[in-house]
Amino acid sequence: MDKQRVAIVGSGTAGSATALFLSRLGHEVTLFEKVDRPTAIGAGVMLQPSGMQVLQELGLEEEILQSGAIVERLHATTTKDKVVLDLRYKELDQKYYGVGLHRGVLFQTLYDSVQNQNITTETGAEICEIVQSDRGDCSLISSEGREFNAFDLVVIASGARTNLRDAVGIPHTVKEYPWGALWFVANSGTEDSSDVLRQYLDSTHTMLGFLPTGKEQHHQQKLTSLFWSIKADQVDHFRATGLSQWKAKVLDLAPHASHLLDQIQSIDQLLFAPYYDVVLRRPFQGNVIFLGDAAHATSPQLGQGCNLALVDAMTFANAMSQSNTIPAAFKLYAKRRRGQIKYYQWATRFLTPFFQSNSRTLGWLRDLTMGISCRIPLISRLMISTMCGFQEGILKSSKKQ
Repeated sequence: MDKQRVAIVGSGTAGSATALFLSRLGHEVTLFEKVDRPTAIGAGVMLQPSGMQVLQELGLEEEILQSGAIVERLHATTTKDKVVLDLRYKELDQKYYGVGLHRGVLFQTLYDSVQNQNITTETGAEICEIVQSDRGDCSLISSEGREFNAFDLVVIASGARTNLRDAVGIPHTVKEYPWGALWFVANSGTEDSSDVLRQYLDSTHTMLGFLPTGKEQHHQQKLTSLFWSIKADQVDHFRATGLSQWKAKVLDLAPHASHLLDQIQSIDQLLFAPYYDVVLRRPFQGNVIFLGDAAHATSPQLGQGCNLALVDAMTFANAMSQSNTIPAAFKLYAKRRRGQIKYYQWATRFLTPFFQSNSRTLGWLRDLTMGISCRIPLISRLMISTMCGFQEGILKSSKKQ
């Protein structure tokens, strides 16, 4: 494909990775971000082998590993010490592992790389409208009335809550999960070398987790992300109740966490993250395409959000390099991503109520069956491959040999 003028809205994982890939293909890329100074925010994320393969293609794997924490295992138990999940990456292949990372580190690594490339950045530009002309080119209009033109195609990567799906008129549904999570990133101490993502469960109404989160950029202090499941409509009540009752519940589940809890002095230090389920009938309309959470946000139960976004970016760039026209590239991208996205959206919708709901029945079924499933090789391999981000269906995997 000839050189194209590409506008990308959103400088998060999907947007920045797409900008890097398309710039390397020789396209003229402009990256739009609504805030004046994009900064590193958020808590911990899990980079799965699927996402790490994309970062390797971008030449950023080593930089990420310098700040990340290697995670070898997912281990979940109940209050009665019954094992619900025990999944080890190396049981699928010795070369696989997860990487716990501060979301801000992932953002900064990608965004710094964007700054070092021949990519134009427009900050402080909140895009609220996209106009597609009869000629096929696109103009972007900001909330302040600024107009940016003309682009051959537009990539929307501005997250699950973007208003641009409505602006473009693309058919979609957006549902907010009734449950979300409270997050806190704590200093775990230089002696802490855990390589396990641990979860503590009490039926389906309580989930406490600890994710090794590596280090902040240019720091040596190791981090751990603590997350606590909570219903979205109970957050205000939780904040009004205070910390003492909640800390007692956490210590009852995980007595070893006292040194982490000591760092939480204010309820405002706990950040609430809502979960969304976004479905697009197709990811493009005209010369506008949606990637990442803007196209297919899911519950983070399987830890796939940023990994799906990274794979989106690489797959889209490959489709652009292998197509002669923009419509052909869009169709090729949609065809290649359809199976994996449908699988992970189905899997998260199916599994999330087993971990976050008010159903005692689902909690009982989970505790009865999942631990056993982890000990059945065929099922265990499917579960680990799903965790790695490789599945494109129950019987289809993209795992590289």
